[in-house]
Amino acid sequence: MSSFGFGTLTVALFALVCCSGSDEKAFEVHMRPEKLIVEPKESLKVNCSTTCNQPEVGGLETSLNKILLAEQAQWKHYLISNISHDTVLWCHFTCSGKQESMSSNVSVYHAWPPELNMSVKLPCSPASILNHRPLPLCTGAGQAASSPTVEHHEPPKQVFLTLQPTWVAVGKSFTIECRVPAVEPLDRLTLFLLRGNETLHSQTFGKAAPALQEATATFSSTAHREDGHHNFSCLAELNLTSRGGDVFQKHSAPKMLEIYEPVPDSQMVIIVIVVSVLLFLFVTSVLLCFIFSQHWRQRRTGTYGVRAAWRRLPQAFRP
Repeated sequence: MSSFGFGTLTVALFALVCCSGSDEKAFEVHMRPEKLIVEPKESLKVNCSTTCNQPEVGGLETSLNKILLAEQAQWKHYLISNISHDTVLWCHFTCSGKQESMSSNVSVYHAWPPELNMSVKLPCSPASILNHRPLPLCTGAGQAASSPTVEHHEPPKQVFLTLQPTWVAVGKSFTIECRVPAVEPLDRLTLFLLRGNETLHSQTFGKAAPALQEATATFSSTAHREDGHHNFSCLAELNLTSRGGDVFQKHSAPKMLEIYEPVPDSQMVIIVIVVSVLLFLFVTSVLLCFIFSQHWRQRRTGTYGVRAAWRRLPQAFRP
C-alpha cells in the first residue's frame, strides 16, 4: 500500500472515531411538559428523555411522591402525586461519563399574602441532587444558578353580574356590570359580557401587581324588545396556556331584563279623558236609577196609605 493510501485511511479512521465520540458526548435532556401549573393535591405525569443512545444513568429527582410508569433506554415516564407546594423537578441523564439535566418549575395555584416573598433559589447544579446530598443555595461567586420567581395563580371562583336598572323601557339605556373578586394573574383574565350566546363586550386587563385583584367590566347598551327574551350573563376566563397551565372558566348566574313599551303623552291624555267620561256616565246612571226608584216607591206608598185609612173609617162617617 502506498504512503498516500495509508495516510488517507488513517485520516478517515481518525475522523470517524472523533466524530462518533463527539456525537456520544453532545447529547440533550428534555422534559415534557416544561412548565407545570396544578391544583393543590393534584397529580401529573412527567416524561424525561435524552438524545443519548445508551445512557448510563437517568431519572427524575423530586421531593414529591413519584412512581415510574414506564421506561426505555432513552426515556422514563413518571407519575408525580399529591402535589401540595411549589417545587422544582430535575430530569437527568449520564452519557459517557458526562451528566446533563433539565429543570422545570411546578406551581400550585392558590391565594397567598402579597407581603410574602415567594421567590426561591434553585440548586447550583444537579450534582447535589443526583448524589442525594442536601441542596445548597447559589450564594457563592462563580456559581451558575438561577432564582426564578414562582408564579401563583388563583382562578375565578365567583362571578357576579348586575343589571341597572332591571326594568327599562324600549330605547332607554341600561348598564351591565361584571365583577370577579380574588383572581390572579390579572393580565391573563378576560371578562365576556353575554346576551344569550352573543358577546356584547369583552375586556382584558394589563399587568398588575403580584397579588389577588378584583376585576370589573362595565358596558352600557340600549334596550330593545328582544332583550326581554334573552338571559344576560358574564364569563370569566383565565388563560394560563402560555405558562404551561389550562384555561379556567367561570360563569355568573343568568339574569333577565324586564322590557316594557313606553306610552306616548298624547295617548295617555286620551286614555284619561275616556276613563273620566265613562266614570261620569256610570255615576250619573247610578244617581238617576236611585232617584227614579225613590220616586216610584213614594207613589206606591202614598196610594196604599189613602186606601187603608178609608177602610178604617167607621161606616157612619162614610158618604
